Amino acid sequence: MWIALIKREQARFESCKYVIEKAQRGEVQIWTSTFTLAEVYKRKVGTEDIGLPEADDQAFVDYIEQDFVFKVAVDTDVGTAARRLLRKYPAIGKPQDAVHVATALLENLDELHTFDRADLLGLDGVLDRQDGSKLRICLPPSPPDPNEGTLFEGLERNPDEAKAAG
Repeated sequence: MWIALIKREQARFESCKYVIEKAQRGEVQIWTSTFTLAEVYKRKVGTEDIGLPEADDQAFVDYIEQDFVFKVAVDTDVGTAARRLLRKYPAIGKPQDAVHVATALLENLDELHTFDRADLLGLDGVLDRQDGSKLRICLPPSPPDPNEGTLFEGLERNPDEAKAAG
């Protein structure tokens, strides 16, 4: 999510920006593991540079340090939960993904947003949070389409016509 936001990845940026804007308005909170601070650095995969370039480090820090971003330390509880998740759910292929899932479960977060393959998305509604509720694992929401009108849009523009129709 963070890399997609900072690098303005096509087809992902708008969803990331939408979530950030909702957080800035106080509509949602963003929680992230402190592991994210290291995870955004990734090596090249083949010819593709998938990580956060050094030039974008400050922009990333600026986002992470916002008041609406809550950081959760990777402690013994998170590490242990992550290890157990990796053993029980082979679909969680990477330890860093297990850390993020464990963080969400232990902090009773409503949703875990990811662009990862179906490995994590396939666990949507399967894993129990600390409070016993199921964790939603999903793509981040897309912003509303500005070209779509609301159900009552016509009523606001022409009240007489709306009365006749009703």
